[in-house]
Amino acid sequence: MLRVITENKLELSCTTPIVFRLLPRLEPQQQIQDLHYEVVGAERHEQVQDGAGNRLIRALMQKGLSSVTIRFEGIECDRGSPLGSFVPIEALPTEVLPYLAPSRYCESDEFNSQTRSIVEGKASGLEQVEAICGMIAEQYDYCPGSSHQLLSAASVNQRREGVCRDFAHLSIAMCRSLSLPTRYVVGYLAGLIPQDQHAWIEVFLGGQWQAFDPTPGVEDAERIRVAIGRDAADVAMMDQFGPLPLSSRMQISVEV
Repeated sequence: MLRVITENKLELSCTTPIVFRLLPRLEPQQQIQDLHYEVVGAERHEQVQDGAGNRLIRALMQKGLSSVTIRFEGIECDRGSPLGSFVPIEALPTEVLPYLAPSRYCESDEFNSQTRSIVEGKASGLEQVEAICGMIAEQYDYCPGSSHQLLSAASVNQRREGVCRDFAHLSIAMCRSLSLPTRYVVGYLAGLIPQDQHAWIEVFLGGQWQAFDPTPGVEDAERIRVAIGRDAADVAMMDQFGPLPLSSRMQISVEV
């Protein structure tokens, strides 16, 4: 079981609409209990759900100091053994199709030849995904603080270093170039140092979404999903619609 506390403290120069993505998803893959959240300094706020099933807090935050605090306990259900079968495009569910196309940070149309050389001789599906994630873990460096929010998969491929967000984008672009539907997942992972939200991927294989983590040096551990999307642009922890905050501080605690 993971015990998670997330606190986001802000100082705003004016009243600002903000969407927070900090609440865990409610789904069969995980059990969430003792969930509490508190919004301080808002004229009004509400909890809603987007089209992907992500739970949002929509708030109109007041000028000055404000905060959002989330507390919960979560258990990841058994993921089981990964299934390896490639699903033909014509057999994919309609809701899966958007995860085949290039997106803002995942230029999958630029990776066709490189990816095919990486997976040469591998069976379509699981073997290809494992080859891609294994290559990233071996040939790229995990460097905290080396990234920024404008880096895309193509840029990471040239830099050969990054953080979890970058390696998720790179593996998504490569998998999509092989017609493997792949989506971006953000959540909490046990044992991260320093503790932060973590990003990984899910690939549609054998008729279901299956998790893979391409970040070098990160051991598999219990994790809780917060949001899914095409890439990081869909699942930012906070989207503010107005001037940038005068200050913003996020503190995350994850205990087993």
